[in-house]
Amino acid sequence: MAKKNKNNKADCELNIQSLDFLGLSKQPFANEILTEKSFFNTQSLTKISDSLIHQVQFSDLLLLVEGDHGSGKTSLFRQFIQTEIANTKSLSMQAEATDTLMQIQQKMSIHLQDLGDANHLNENLKSLQMFDQTPLIIMDNSHVLSDTTLQELFRYQHQLKQEHDVTLKILLLANSGMSDTLQKITDIQADQIYVQVMPKLSPKQIDDFITHRLRSAGYTDEPLLTNNDIQQLLKKTNGTPLEIMNQAALLIDKIIQHRLNPPTPVWIKTLSITFILLIIIAGSYFYFLFEKTESVPADQAPLTPGSIEATTVNEVSDVINILESDQTTTDTVEIETENEATDDTPVAETITESTATELKKPENIATTNTRTQSIEQVIADVTPPPQVIKPAELKSTPVIQQKPVQKTAPLKVKTKTDIKAVVNPVMPVNPVLQELEKMGLQNTNWLNSQNSQNWTLQLLGARDPETLLKFAQRNQLSANAAWYKTWLTSKPYYVMVYGSYNSRENARNAIAGLPSQLRSLKPWVKSMKSVQKALK
Repeated sequence: MAKKNKNNKADCELNIQSLDFLGLSKQPFANEILTEKSFFNTQSLTKISDSLIHQVQFSDLLLLVEGDHGSGKTSLFRQFIQTEIANTKSLSMQAEATDTLMQIQQKMSIHLQDLGDANHLNENLKSLQMFDQTPLIIMDNSHVLSDTTLQELFRYQHQLKQEHDVTLKILLLANSGMSDTLQKITDIQADQIYVQVMPKLSPKQIDDFITHRLRSAGYTDEPLLTNNDIQQLLKKTNGTPLEIMNQAALLIDKIIQHRLNPPTPVWIKTLSITFILLIIIAGSYFYFLFEKTESVPADQAPLTPGSIEATTVNEVSDVINILESDQTTTDTVEIETENEATDDTPVAETITESTATELKKPENIATTNTRTQSIEQVIADVTPPPQVIKPAELKSTPVIQQKPVQKTAPLKVKTKTDIKAVVNPVMPVNPVLQELEKMGLQNTNWLNSQNSQNWTLQLLGARDPETLLKFAQRNQLSANAAWYKTWLTSKPYYVMVYGSYNSRENARNAIAGLPSQLRSLKPWVKSMKSVQKALK
């Protein structure tokens, strides 16, 4: 099912508005039943199909098609199963994570119901030889199968060959990395697998792919995307068809939206921004003028010590000017001032015209001196006395007590031994694995000491060591068996092997000499080289 976004629209779907604008009768990028007309074929895909058909007819190799999610494997699968291959009976199926070997066999039987009872699959497969046909399993999405199911599938393939002389060929389509997984969990070597990798689309193929999908949906007008759009799609999708359809749907919706609602021209935007800036500047100017007009008058401004001193000096200057002007005028000038040093007695003096005449005479010089003293007295009275701070008024500054400095222990310098212990801590040994050693089973040291040209028998593979311990205890394994730990899909994987044989044939013959319980597991031959490679 396609993934839905917040607008209840699948990732690869166009908006209804875009569909109406383009005149499309269906979604151009949605999943549909593939036909020869709707399948987007390229020269690379044709080459892959031809190579697979050739390998099916003339080799017994395991066929594998790998590719990233959305690279077109399912489309290739649907197209490939419609192809007729000479002397081949195709058994196509979609793999599911819950599939077991029995369920895979049931899916195979569906294709063979015309040959007899579905409960006799082996006989039906053998009956194909009467019609000169070879059975071929074509399984899409096979990477979702469990390790156990894959192992049982290849054991069943080997069993058909040994017991019924039936050659069952297998073609798997899976995500990238399936080849490495198969080599880790089975005895299949790299030279026994034929791998095809799904190609990435080039810019020209991306353009053709989008045009093909639009034409299939009924679009007949000129291409929507430019060369720049195609380059942007290539950067965002890395040439994967599914991602190309997702991004193309978003891009086409955006293009249609611009055509229906064209953006405002640049010159209109520039003019609008300029007009707004002028309004802001004019508003700021008028606000500044208003603030200046509404400012407080100077005569109502609050008095400060500086203004008091300036006012006192001006008043003294005015008094001096008045006294000097009394020499030529008959007006009476009275000067009153407060004298904080005396008993607040007002000082007044009347100067008349006769007095001015007398001042010019020598005998009246004393009077002039007296007037000069009066002026100095006025100045002294007007000027405020300096403030004297008494010792009792001085406030003591509190002494801030500082906390005693605590002595810290000297830093301990870590030695190389300490650093190594932190970087490479000693991991505790799993008690289950210790129990295996007590039973006498060999470990990785023994496996690495074996000749890389030797062969061994793989008995069991499990995700946890407890399974190995129970298996070893139940079958009373000892020094002939060995275990090792590897990694599968970034998780620990424990494997139990048995013996070391100088040839593959000797290893296969040794299976007959195993206890019946071990033979029932159908162990398979595995090269010691692949085991030692897994240990690295």
